[in-house]
Amino acid sequence: MRRPLAISLAAALVVALGVGAWVQARARGPAVPVVVAARGSVVQTLVAVGRVMPAAEVTFRAREAGVVTQVTADVGDAVPAGQVVVQLDAREAEAALTQARATLAQAKAQVRDVRAVAGPAARSSLDEAQANLDEAEAQLVRDEALFRGGAITAAALDQSRARAQVTRSRQRSAELGAAALARNGTQWQMAIAAEAVADAGVALAEARVDRLRFVAPAAGVITSREVDPGDVVQVGAEVAKMVMEGPTRLVIEPDEKSLRVLRVEQLALASPEAFPELRFAARVQSIAPAVDPLRGTVEVRLAVDESPAELRTEMTVSVEIAVDRIESTVTLPIHVVRDLASGSPWVVTIEDGQARRRELTLGPRGDERVAVLDGIDEGAVVVDAPARGWGADLLDGARVRTAAPVATELASP
Repeated sequence: MRRPLAISLAAALVVALGVGAWVQARARGPAVPVVVAARGSVVQTLVAVGRVMPAAEVTFRAREAGVVTQVTADVGDAVPAGQVVVQLDAREAEAALTQARATLAQAKAQVRDVRAVAGPAARSSLDEAQANLDEAEAQLVRDEALFRGGAITAAALDQSRARAQVTRSRQRSAELGAAALARNGTQWQMAIAAEAVADAGVALAEARVDRLRFVAPAAGVITSREVDPGDVVQVGAEVAKMVMEGPTRLVIEPDEKSLRVLRVEQLALASPEAFPELRFAARVQSIAPAVDPLRGTVEVRLAVDESPAELRTEMTVSVEIAVDRIESTVTLPIHVVRDLASGSPWVVTIEDGQARRRELTLGPRGDERVAVLDGIDEGAVVVDAPARGWGADLLDGARVRTAAPVATELASP
């Protein structure tokens, strides 16, 4: 009888101890997992997908209909500035240019003739006519005096008057001719006008010749070629494309809400989807002044100072822009903060064995941690509730204890 009694007493003792421990645990509150607020740095980033854009792209389109006579570059070829990429048949245009240049040469020769030959000759003729007129008028004065003295007849006086009239007419004609050939004269002005018209004709002919050839405006690479020799192209048809040499640019189109954090000269890291292990630096170069009304996005361009050789035009890239950063501040894991997206985020802390609700003022938010500007201090013990289902029913002031051990999580630098 003693052995069953001993067993019963032992069992009763164990039950009593268990009940006591349970009562004590209930008095101390439930054990919950926690994290500790740690000091560190937080970098807030904006991630967007974009594309690689060249420094500039040129699309060659036909400005005149014609037949392709020559193609000097293929897709992928590097071409220097000034190289003719595609040539249309220009025989007729070049013949018109030759004719226009000949007409201009004739007009220039006429101007030179007026300036160097006709003008001086007209002035010489005027001087001669003036001298003859002076002599004839002087002779007429003498003959009139002789007639009054009876030395000559009336017929002789009439002849003297006729000679004076003829020389006066010749002088007037010479005067008009010299005036026409002077710099403000009609013949001079007509010669100058003819030269200007001929010069414009040459410019028009040269422009037409230029419209029939497609020249690389700067060094670059051919990205497409749509024609071959013998093809007939119409006005506006695409002939070829090329990208210019120069700094690589990235273009992203984040949501317009990002405008509140985006700034020119912000630093970024980019990675092409084709080479995810490749990361290179970029910086925000410009932010579009307008928002796309259909998509609600804004175009952001980034400059790349050192472009990796693997990049290709129109390649898809992931861009991570550092839009905000704070050093040496109190930080928490993002998942422990309640109502993070609202205007009143909060956490549950454990202070002296009791749960306390603490309102927070937050700063930059990184991928994993968030900066706490106000509400708790470094070393505060915070219930790790959202991730594990704890804390939703903890009332302010409720008894609670930490689940051992309490680990301090350090923020990433």
